[in-house]
Amino acid sequence: MKRKYMSSWGLAFAEEREMRKLEQMAARGWHLEKFAPLGYSLVEGEPVDVQYSLDYRTRPDEEYFEMFAASGWEHVTSTGDEIHIFKGRPDARPIYSDRETMIAKYASEERQMGRTALTFLVVWIGLLLLMQLDWSSVMATALFVVYLIITIGLIFTGLPYLGFLVKRKRMEHDS
Repeated sequence: MKRKYMSSWGLAFAEEREMRKLEQMAARGWHLEKFAPLGYSLVEGEPVDVQYSLDYRTRPDEEYFEMFAASGWEHVTSTGDEIHIFKGRPDARPIYSDRETMIAKYASEERQMGRTALTFLVVWIGLLLLMQLDWSSVMATALFVVYLIITIGLIFTGLPYLGFLVKRKRMEHDS
């Protein structure tokens, strides 16, 4: 069974584009198998017409997946126990059919990412201030390594926060 990697632009920025790309890949016989680091793992199979949709729900229960199944959506994969991708027939009713529920979806993710990004930002600023003090070379190196790790965490939470914020504001403005 052949596998292929498909990179992601970030779900906060390109959710619709990535779901359409996954649909195009399925039409060519490459089906979403699971999330992969900074992308998706696809597996080769028969070409099919499907649509993909994404939902966010932290620690979903069985009822959550049963609700989607009853609406014609098959759970494909999840990551972090909160981001879930479903596939359905091309004529399946969209998971989010109105603007208000889409805004609520992005607002929820915006709040969650914002809280995490704020925590990283506070620690990042604290480390930046600590690094201004006179430390031994070992301690200065250790602080710098932790600072780099926190910077990466800040980027991977801060950018999605901004992406969800812009999406929500744009949708509210267009309403």
